[in-house]
This record gives sequence, structure tokens and C-alpha cells, in this order.
Amino acid sequence: MMRTRERTAPAVAMTDTGGTRIHIAHVFFGQARKLSPLMAELRSLRSDFRLTLIVPEYDQAPEYLEVALDGVDIRYLTMRTRRWSARQTPLRKLLRFAEFTLRGMRAVGRADADITVAHDMPAVLPLLARLLVRPARVIFHAHELWTEMAEDNVPLRRLWRRLEMWTVRRAARVIVPEANRARILHEEYGARERPAVVMNVPPDPPPFHRGTALRDRLGLPEDAVIILYQGLIAESRCIIELVQAVCDLPERMHLVLIGVGEESYLEQLQHTASRARQRIHILPWMHADELRAMTASADVGVLLYRNRGRNNYYAAPNKVFEYLFAGLPVVASDFPGLRAMVAERGYGACADPERPGDIARAITDAANISPSEDIAMQARAQWSWSDQVEVLRREYHTVIERDHAH
Repeated sequence: MMRTRERTAPAVAMTDTGGTRIHIAHVFFGQARKLSPLMAELRSLRSDFRLTLIVPEYDQAPEYLEVALDGVDIRYLTMRTRRWSARQTPLRKLLRFAEFTLRGMRAVGRADADITVAHDMPAVLPLLARLLVRPARVIFHAHELWTEMAEDNVPLRRLWRRLEMWTVRRAARVIVPEANRARILHEEYGARERPAVVMNVPPDPPPFHRGTALRDRLGLPEDAVIILYQGLIAESRCIIELVQAVCDLPERMHLVLIGVGEESYLEQLQHTASRARQRIHILPWMHADELRAMTASADVGVLLYRNRGRNNYYAAPNKVFEYLFAGLPVVASDFPGLRAMVAERGYGACADPERPGDIARAITDAANISPSEDIAMQARAQWSWSDQVEVLRREYHTVIERDHAH
């Protein structure tokens, strides 16, 4: 069954028609705290709307969520299939999807929200009936081109693909993080209108400050050049190629990896790093405040994606903003969206993510750009979270107004 922690939301502005706040239910099949755009939206709009978050109970860190999202009604779905085993196999994954669908449908029905938002494809499953009966109140927030991702959904990719295209066509509105993705979903997937673009811009960046957190933690000398990667440590992020590149760079270049990864990949990584073991540093996943301090003490931020389909090719990561807002020059994959943000604006250099030699060249070029408040202030002026929030507000009000008009 479902457990719920009710909260009293703060006093807020009223909505358009009925004199009560619009109630928006957000559905996500994953760890909410790790989906930065969702967390940012819930924090930013909890004073404008009545918000409900529906998520599986496992791996949610409720002691963190319930403080971070004070004022949001969080409803945890008990997942007995997860309690049986945390191992991921195709059959167990199907069973979890089935249980999430049934329990999620019940939770969505009880929430009785004015608008329901599905965050990525698995969250659509509990909303299939609503998409059939009353799609005018359903929004699909496509953080990923889900069936164009890597191997995660291969066994049923064709079925997921059909469902993804059907969802894009049925939903009242679609939201994406990047303009090329909006074009693809409109022109190829068949969205009735061009999706709204809400970029993954971090909210409320702290004042610019150059710290020494990484140097202090790792005992690095003042003249060390710290190259930082934060995020998933995986083959799809070209981490081994990045390590190979740093191994061939001068001794003063140190690479810091902050994140989590599968044990087998980390073992490969350690073997590759043996040539420069004292200059490759792996730190565990950190909460946002601690990570910000680490980022502010680096010299170059790196973000590489392997070119495996358009989900990576048109990547729209929040991490590139986190680097820039901290004043760091950036090294990124030489893909259109990232090139336009980084190299073409003079914020760093781009490289072929599968060629260590080219990555080393880009790191050298970026390291010649000093971290600075100028980079931070220009980037913050160019990309503002407040602008993205306005897009979200407009979309939600538009959906309600259109539904009332019909």
C-alpha cells in the first residue's frame, strides 16, 4: 500500500478561475533527489501551486527530501518487488514496472490533481488511463529522449518507442530541456505543438567564491591544476578516455572524479589510472552544498558524453551550468548544443570524447583560461533559472485555461 506524509503548504497566491491553487501531481520512477530539474521545480513553485510528488519508497532518503521539499505532499509507493531483491534483471524490472503502474494509478487517483506531470517514460505507465480519457490535463516532461538512450530499455525498446510517440502525441503539453529535442519531438515524434524548452539551469547559485576544498581534502600543492568531473562514472561518460588523457598530461594536472559507478567499471578505471595513480582521485557522490564547494575549488570542469544516439548528441546537462556558474572553463563533447554553449562563447574547449589525445588537447586549451568571476557572471546572466520557472508557470496555467475553454 501507499504511505503518505501530509504537509501544510504555506500561504500563497491564488489561481485564475476557482479561487484555489492549481494542484499539480508530479510522478517519477526514480530517486527524486537525484533529478535536479524536478527538485528545482518543486522548491521554486511550492508557493505558487499545491504540489504532490509520487515516487517509489526505496532509495528516496526521506529524511533529506522532507526537509528539502517542505510544503510538498510526498507520497511514497510501497514496492514489494524491490523488497524481494534489489538486483536488476529484465524480469524483475518488468515486475517493478507492473507494480509501479498499479500502485501509481491508485496514488494518482487519490491525489485528484488538476494537472498530472509524468517525468520521463516510466512515469507515464500509471497515467495511461488519463492519457486515454482526459489527456488535456496530462503533461509529459521528457528529461530524456528515453528510447534513444543506451541499453537500459533494449529488451522492449520497440514497445517503449511506440508508447513514447503515443504519449508525445496525446499529452496536453510536452516539456524538454533542449531546443533540438523540442524539434525532434515535434517534427518526428508528432507532438501537436513544439514542446516548451525548460533548460536544466541550477536555481539560486551561491555567490562566486574561489575556494580550496579539493586542495585541502587531497593535499594538493598550490600549483596543481585540478580537472573536475562530477556525475555518473560510467562507460557512456568516456571516463576511461578522460583518465587516459590526463595520464599523458604534465605532472601538475590532477583529475578528480566525484560520483558513483558500477564496481566492474571502477575496477577498469583503477587499472587504467595506474600510470598516474597519484594524480587520479575518485570521491563518492555528495549532496549539493558539499559538491558546490568542491566545484568552486577546481580549475577546469569536464563533461563528456559518448555519441550513442541523439539523447547524448543533444545532451542538456545541468552540470555544464554548475561549472560555468562557479567560474570554471569547461571541456565538453564536440556536439552541437554543448559546442554552442562552451567553445563558441569562449568558455572552454570541445573534444572528440572517444579520443584521449583530443581530450588532452582540449584540457590544455581550457586550462589556459583562468577560472574567474567574469565567466560566472556572464553565464548567470545568459542562463537564469527564474526564466525557466516562468516557462513552467505559463505552461501550467495554459493547460488549465485550454481545458476550461473546451
